[in-house]
Amino acid sequence: MMIPKRAISMNFRPFETLRCWARTAAVKRLIVILAIAAVLSSATATHIFAQDRHFTKRYPARKSIRLHLINRTGTILVEAWDRPRIELDAHMEAPAAHCAPEMDNDVLTINIVRDNQRSDVGNVNFRIRVPVDSEVDLETKQGNITVRGVRGQLVRAHVSSAGDIELTGIRATAVMARNMTGDILFDGELLAEGTYELTSIQGIINLRIPSDSAFRLMATAPLTRNINLGGFARFFNAAEDKRRVVGNVGNGRATLTVTNHRGPISFMYR
Repeated sequence: MMIPKRAISMNFRPFETLRCWARTAAVKRLIVILAIAAVLSSATATHIFAQDRHFTKRYPARKSIRLHLINRTGTILVEAWDRPRIELDAHMEAPAAHCAPEMDNDVLTINIVRDNQRSDVGNVNFRIRVPVDSEVDLETKQGNITVRGVRGQLVRAHVSSAGDIELTGIRATAVMARNMTGDILFDGELLAEGTYELTSIQGIINLRIPSDSAFRLMATAPLTRNINLGGFARFFNAAEDKRRVVGNVGNGRATLTVTNHRGPISFMYR
């Protein structure tokens, strides 16, 4: 019995069936390849993130060094200790962020702005231990700066946008703290012939200094007219305009300049 050609063409299509199988197999292979690629990509990204998130470095150092740190955003904590080395820890939020410190003689330079040409590197948070007699020069666009126990020649902290500045246990001949928005605390000594400048646009400025401090004061709070001299008020005219206070405490051998455009200024005994 012969099968009509029409029945063969309608019910038995071997080449079309083979093409269908081939397409199905290709799709399955593509799915497997994509799945493997996704797993490898995820593993690689996790590895890079783990590498770049935490940067640690140790440097041998003399009794005193100079630390110069330029950050973009993030917190900066610098603590003095009695060991002859620098201990640097940086936590970076963005996997692509880079930190490439440079140690030249007794100067350690860390410049996050230079090391990262892109601006979207996220916060870089520092904790750095330095020898007690070190100089510290710190600046950031946004974030808090804290310095504890440093007794070198210079302590400088500059926040060009928003962030608090806290300087405690400081014994330096030159101290400069400046921010736009945020509080400033200076807790330290005023040394003879030393210069001390604290400036904020909007925040609270507090000073804790020894009761026997001797300094020349220039304090200005033009908008709030709120200058609280605490125990040092006896050295000044009680009726003086609180927008600006100028005068000597003791022999006035140190120079203290405090300016707060939109916030109060307060003195306390240390």
